[in-house]
Amino acid sequence: PLGVALCMGPYNYPLNETFTTLIPALIMGNTVVFKPAKFGVLLIRPLLEAFRDSFPAGVINIIYGRGRETVSALMETGQIDVFAFIGTNKGASDLKKLHPRPHRLRAALGLDAKNPGIVLP
Repeated sequence: PLGVALCMGPYNYPLNETFTTLIPALIMGNTVVFKPAKFGVLLIRPLLEAFRDSFPAGVINIIYGRGRETVSALMETGQIDVFAFIGTNKGASDLKKLHPRPHRLRAALGLDAKNPGIVLP
């Protein structure tokens, strides 16, 4: 476990991609804060809530609202240890810069689906 994972899925393929960040974070033993995309939230909200209710209280936390307000505030606290984001390179870079210790923030990023997967010890 690495700590608190902030997971964000994309709007254009919300069902599958949501769980490609959420499930691995849970399997690793992290606490998760999940911010669904603006579009598609009506589709996945019942699934997310069922998922949340299947774990002990506080393991899966779901926040709704504008990403610029909610996610920016979370990143600025410095209490996020892992950032799992499927979106653009610019979006990921802008959010990572808000963290007080961006060099210590672990990240799993989609980056327009053009990034290689590199696993190091």
